[in-house]
Amino acid sequence: MPKFLVKKTAPSESGKSLVFKGKVVEGPINKGMNLLISMAGQTIIPVKITDIIHFEKSKDDAKKVGLVVDFEDDSDDMRIIMALNIADEEIECK
Repeated sequence: MPKFLVKKTAPSESGKSLVFKGKVVEGPINKGMNLLISMAGQTIIPVKITDIIHFEKSKDDAKKVGLVVDFEDDSDDMRIIMALNIADEEIECK
């Protein structure tokens, strides 16, 4: 199963999306796939990747890719995920 190492989670400029900055650890990751956000090993929220950003100028190789997740219709999920403060964590994609 594809995996992504999240180094930092940040809101987008619009405030309606989150960007998970990090790097692909295993397998291909594409738009339309779901990030499986978990807590204590239990999946709590599957969220769909709506865009993938490449940070070519980033000096940190661990933050060269950004997976964008749109929360325009569900700001409660966005607040929950921001509260988890996901960093230095591998997330599975499906």
